[in-house]
Amino acid sequence: MKLSGWMNYHAHIDKGFLPPPFRYKDAPAPTRAEWTREAKMLMTKKEIKEAAEKALAKMQYYGTVYVRTHVDVDPLFELRAVEALKELQEEWKDRIVIDLIAFNQEGFDRYPETEVLLKEAVQLGVQGIGGHTSMDQEGQKHIDKTIQLASLANLDWIEFHTDETGRIDDFNLPYLAKVTKEHGLGSKVTAIHCCSLANVEEKVAMEAIEAVADSGMTVTTCPTAIATRSLTRVKDLANAGVKIQIGSDNLRDHFNPLGSGNMLQYGQLLAYVQRFYEPEEMSEIINWLSARPDLETVQERLKEIKYYPTYDLKLKSELLAEAPAPVSLKAQVAL
Repeated sequence: MKLSGWMNYHAHIDKGFLPPPFRYKDAPAPTRAEWTREAKMLMTKKEIKEAAEKALAKMQYYGTVYVRTHVDVDPLFELRAVEALKELQEEWKDRIVIDLIAFNQEGFDRYPETEVLLKEAVQLGVQGIGGHTSMDQEGQKHIDKTIQLASLANLDWIEFHTDETGRIDDFNLPYLAKVTKEHGLGSKVTAIHCCSLANVEEKVAMEAIEAVADSGMTVTTCPTAIATRSLTRVKDLANAGVKIQIGSDNLRDHFNPLGSGNMLQYGQLLAYVQRFYEPEEMSEIINWLSARPDLETVQERLKEIKYYPTYDLKLKSELLAEAPAPVSLKAQVAL
């Protein structure tokens, strides 16, 4: 079975594969977040680059050809991570296409100066800007400011960690859908996680799903989030016509000590958790994992990838059942 490669639509390779002396310890999430801030202050550009390259090597081994990674931009990391990953973006361009999202992980409330740094990151040539609706006191204002910053440049992507807490009082997805439609942003906007959607009342959830579908925005689910909260309503979103993407999320950092970069494992986890067991449902997950970004500039860059994964299997269902590594990464000349 020959495939054109897997898409990883959400990762954090800037702070994964933590170098010593940093290592995962089980603790409440706020404590691990503080450890992450400490690591971001201390990691050099060289360490960031070396750790990110380990993640990329794992992803390539398992057949990934595209990764969209968030890169923290704040007074802790400053622009070191963006600079390091810009170098990797160029060095890896014939192996993995890398899109960089300048990410406001910490929020404007904690670090107001992040706004200036995000503008500088855009000038360095990132492909998108990212926010986190749960990090500021007023999630809607956070969304508005992030979209306003994005409007200053012709960016490909505007992405939000959306309602990641899963709390019903932290539910900004309907507002994000509303402003996405008002600004005509469509699939340029991606809502990641959308965990609160799984916990609000049925009527509220279905109204939100309808609004998301009407806005044209995309939803990315990261199945490993199940470790701490509910996954979003993937089947309901897909049935409503919402474009679904899948991401690895964190890899071997203070939030998740695991992670191989094997997109089939993440697809398999989604299938288990939300019972994508029918043949057509398993095919749907494979299609999500292999669907290329609907953007001509990215598709042109993907033409530069020199390899594609092959598997000694006949059925798509076997890919999800076994989540194997490719038997080989063959030269692209056969395509």
